[in-house]
Amino acid sequence: MKVTKVAIIGVGLIGGSIGLALKRNFKFKILNSKSLTYRIIGIGRHIEKLKLAKKFGAIDEFTTDFKSGVKDADIVVLASTVDTIVPIFKNIAPYLKPGCIVTDAGSIKAGIVNRISKILPKSVHFVGAHPLAGSEKTGVRFADSDLYKGAAIVITPLKNTPLASIKTISGMWKKMGGRVIMLSPEVHDNLVARTSHLPHILSAALTKIVNNINSKNKAASKLLAGSFKDMTRITDSDSENWAAICFGNMLELNKAINEYIEILKKVKVELNSPKKLEVFFSESKKNRCQLLQ
Repeated sequence: MKVTKVAIIGVGLIGGSIGLALKRNFKFKILNSKSLTYRIIGIGRHIEKLKLAKKFGAIDEFTTDFKSGVKDADIVVLASTVDTIVPIFKNIAPYLKPGCIVTDAGSIKAGIVNRISKILPKSVHFVGAHPLAGSEKTGVRFADSDLYKGAAIVITPLKNTPLASIKTISGMWKKMGGRVIMLSPEVHDNLVARTSHLPHILSAALTKIVNNINSKNKAASKLLAGSFKDMTRITDSDSENWAAICFGNMLELNKAINEYIEILKKVKVELNSPKKLEVFFSESKKNRCQLLQ
């Protein structure tokens, strides 16, 4: 039986869920019909968090020594925050064995892929990835083996990445239940600026508006309906992580914010016309149905 050693750097919600999902699919058939078993190694700087990850069954073993943790790994998953992915890769690169495949779970791709491509050892392969799944909760205690079931997983390989390596990483995500989508890093960042990153800014902004009015009139907090709670749920997400994501995708996010402002300006003008407002809401409802079908 072939054992594939997977080193996960950053065993929080995302990394922990990867570990749990791989261990749930502990044995499966691959293209050559040989059985494949994953052995999961958790790597991080906080020993207590690693112990917790093992207790919850997300990893088989752990270490705080990055060098020893990755040296025999067949696959290394960088599941840390987006601002640490490239520095961590730079530190572990000299210790990766020939043929090792490195992937990540970062919410931005162009900056990460381009920078890693410049320091990638010739004997190591990199396949960028972004699982569009998560929660406003953080930490391995909220990890879920089903987190990636039905989720879109964007793969952004380098132009010279071997097809076999792309298939290995794509297959890994598929076994976790993900729907793999191949995109260039630039297209990925353009799209997620609107579908993922902008919503977090809008959620935070709406929360700020309501908090400001509540500081003047405490009745506001008693009038929080489902619409407010639904729209601001993601404001509970890790603030440091989302600051790094938005900063990393600054150019595309700036465009998305401008696009949103233009729509708000148009709606502001149409507030004096019930007919135009009805068209606005009707078109938006139709658009949402089309997008989610």
